Amino acid sequence: MNFLKKADFFGVPFLQNINQQTFYKSPLGGFLSLLIVATSLAYSLWVFYLWNSKQMSPKVSNSKYVSDYSILDFNSAKISIYAEVEEGFVDPFKNKILLPLVMYADNNRQTKPMIIENYTEASYGTLYVPNLDLGFTFADGYLQTSKYMFIYITLCEEKYLKEGEQCASAELKQKFFSQQFNYFGLQIESTTLDSRDGSEQTTIQDIFFELEQESCYLLYTFLETNFYELQDYLLFGTSKQKEYISGAKVQTQSVSPSKCRKSYQNEALAMIYVAMNGTQTKTIFEYPNLGDLLANVGSIISILFIFKYLIIQVNQYSLYQKVISDLISLYYPEFKNIKIIKNWRFKVTKVTLNQLQIDEKEYQKIYEKLKKQMQQKLCYMNLVYEISRLYLIIRSSKLREELLKSHLIGIKLNLPVLKEDTCLSNCKSAQKINSQMEPYLLNEDDAELLSLANRRCQKYVETIPEEIYNEVDYYYLNKII
Repeated sequence: MNFLKKADFFGVPFLQNINQQTFYKSPLGGFLSLLIVATSLAYSLWVFYLWNSKQMSPKVSNSKYVSDYSILDFNSAKISIYAEVEEGFVDPFKNKILLPLVMYADNNRQTKPMIIENYTEASYGTLYVPNLDLGFTFADGYLQTSKYMFIYITLCEEKYLKEGEQCASAELKQKFFSQQFNYFGLQIESTTLDSRDGSEQTTIQDIFFELEQESCYLLYTFLETNFYELQDYLLFGTSKQKEYISGAKVQTQSVSPSKCRKSYQNEALAMIYVAMNGTQTKTIFEYPNLGDLLANVGSIISILFIFKYLIIQVNQYSLYQKVISDLISLYYPEFKNIKIIKNWRFKVTKVTLNQLQIDEKEYQKIYEKLKKQMQQKLCYMNLVYEISRLYLIIRSSKLREELLKSHLIGIKLNLPVLKEDTCLSNCKSAQKINSQMEPYLLNEDDAELLSLANRRCQKYVETIPEEIYNEVDYYYLNKII
């Protein structure tokens, strides 16, 4: 219990000493104080663990941004085309029915179309992956596309094949175009950042289309980029900046095969135009810093400190009851011998005085009366009033001149003094005088004769005989109407 009392952070002040302020503390207040401290510390450690393990979501803001692509990572994206070949269907690329071609353009200077040699195998077909060679230049103060590329899916022509290779037969071509489905896909693999921990993630975007000899399919693909700014420092630091290709916007159109032959000078059944989008998205990940962590912890601790009001109210009530009980004991010493027994619902079940049971209702009536009397003692005005009454009572038996002499008296310091004996008779005479004056001399016992501490130590008090005063004349002469 003493440990819990010492741990109480919310003790209420008890102003009974002049030189210092004491605090009344309770075991309940100590228990709740320790509970608040333990809960606050545990929550603080939990918040720090979440921050350290990148499990706290950052503030994310997006805006449009024009970049010079100085830190753009072109390896963060990959474009591939493929034919979706199911079991029993003809693969148009492997059987040289169709060819995947790529052509690059730099400020309208075009390269010759060439077969895409780089490929990877997948469960749904062979992915042909051309190299990305894109870029921008500033013209007239604006950022404009300067390098772009074309991907063609054309009918096989001998001029694109290597020596010793030949195109598929007419029968195989007819079989391919007679199939129920001829699905092709454009796959765009891009990179984004996980907002939780800033790690790179790969996303895949597929655009499907179907080819036939009677039409030419056009796909205008504009790669989108994302500029990331990561503010992941705890207190001071610089932001991390990263730039990736994050996706694509695709516009589709169908034209006649003759239009494609005229425009692209080949037997293209599909053309995929790939360029960069000049406007990009800027994303800022603002991770919680030290100030945010402290604010997070502080908000929860503030809620926990709502219990402070409850603890203070309990301590104030307990202090009030204790002071009232102590005051009653000053006037009614037997009050401290009263024992009260309560049940689990805090209802009084038994009251005893000196081990004798007394009526509960009568005790409650008497206690309320005594409490009302003692409540008056807690008022400074009542205290001053009672002191003034004591003066008037003393004045009724003492003259003013005698009371004025009280300013001249005090307790002497009886310290032993070393001196020579001059006369034995004088010493005996002084001893005789001292013995006669002893009852009237003040000593160190008078300083605490009426103190509360001396009352607790005094077991037996002699009865003081009543003095007879001429009270009728005194009160009559000093009556105030």
